[in-house]
Amino acid sequence: MKMKRWIAFALCAVLAFSLTACKFSAPAVVMTVNGVEIPAGVYLAYQRQAYYSAQSLREDAKTAVLKSSIEGMKASDWIHTETVDNIRQYIWVEQAFEAAGLSFTQEELDAAEQWLDTMWSYSGALMEENGIGRQSYRLVYLNSEKYTKLLEAYRAGPDGQISENQAKAYMQETYSRIRRLILPATDADSAALTPEKQAELDALANDLVERLNEGAKLDEVAEETLKQAYELCGREYSEDSLSSDLGAFFISEETTGFEEDFVPAVMAAAEGDAGVYQNNAAAEGVSQPVVYQKIANYEDDADFTENYYELLQNEMTGTAFSESMKAEFDAYDVQEDGFAVWSYRPDRIKENA
Repeated sequence: MKMKRWIAFALCAVLAFSLTACKFSAPAVVMTVNGVEIPAGVYLAYQRQAYYSAQSLREDAKTAVLKSSIEGMKASDWIHTETVDNIRQYIWVEQAFEAAGLSFTQEELDAAEQWLDTMWSYSGALMEENGIGRQSYRLVYLNSEKYTKLLEAYRAGPDGQISENQAKAYMQETYSRIRRLILPATDADSAALTPEKQAELDALANDLVERLNEGAKLDEVAEETLKQAYELCGREYSEDSLSSDLGAFFISEETTGFEEDFVPAVMAAAEGDAGVYQNNAAAEGVSQPVVYQKIANYEDDADFTENYYELLQNEMTGTAFSESMKAEFDAYDVQEDGFAVWSYRPDRIKENA
């Protein structure tokens, strides 16, 4: 009899809890940041941004986002940390915009509403499926516009004045430019080369590297080697081959997509130094050598002024502004509602409506 009473009591307790639980509503506020309450819609909008950032940072695109490790962290933890950082920035921008006495013109507000109407017509249903209303998305969008205005004001002030010499020094410290020649690595039928042919192609690449390190310039001797490579692979050389296979690009410490030691080696190399690396974008099973030579970042002062000065000014001031802002908002106090954070965990994000 006592056991029956205990079971009946337990069932009543479960039923009572379930009925009570049905009355629970989704939390309206997820956290407070620097004393400001963050509504769920704004939190979810930034969480969604963080989710897609995590998606792009996966080492293996075939692995589900939440089963991945992002920058050494469990994906769900990384997404939450990124979300909170973005919300800290959101609060800083709102408060700094008001403190600076900045505002939008009616024309700017009208353009923003027009953009939001267009975006909402395509993605509104999906946003609402994820708990993000139009007003919440509007707050986030206008915050990004406020950031732009604050950055413009910073660049117009004394801290935004960057001389050409400062920009040149920054470019030399931050970037290295290489010219590269991609050699063909498949035969006329787009099949991988035989081991013997591959060995000949690799030897051709190494011979070119040796000539470059002896003082030759890649743009002057590339065509000769490229024609030999096409002949070796049994492929037809055309007038467009050189322009498509020879090019130049910049790398920095942030550059990815190469073997671990490649970028540091190039950054430390002297102008004119050459080497060879494998093209990671080549088809599976294909070994495609790429010959590179480090070259000057710009041709002359006129080239620098015309093509790089403004870009570097914007990068330098943007970085300085971002670092200054982050130093302030990193100190913001964050008080999370644990139940709200759990309720809006990233595994509930819907990617399709």
